[in-house]
Amino acid sequence: MIPNKSNFKFQELTPITGVKPYVLRFWETEFPEIAPIDSEGGQKLYSRSDVETFLKIKKLLFEDKLSIPEAKVRLSSTDIELSSTGNANSAPVKGNTDGLKVIVLEAINLIKEIKSKRNW
Repeated sequence: MIPNKSNFKFQELTPITGVKPYVLRFWETEFPEIAPIDSEGGQKLYSRSDVETFLKIKKLLFEDKLSIPEAKVRLSSTDIELSSTGNANSAPVKGNTDGLKVIVLEAINLIKEIKSKRNW
């Protein structure tokens, strides 16, 4: 259970997630959805959303037994479905589209990264 707080220090993540610190650091570098902010003291603070993302990643990797690239796609596609305002997800596409999904989602993540770095 996640404590009722808005920001968490890194040391608080291990007891909440049950994942070793070096694994959490690795996930932070692999998944752009995790975006801690730097406090005035230079310490990283993680939002409740970041903690929820860590828990989603843990479920995808440990319980669903997905690889990291598969987890990235699943996490990104969930993000797209939640933020989509059109009907892009309403009509199923026939055939094997996994490769195309990976390419599209990587492009979307790259655009998000560029936008955040350029403050667009």
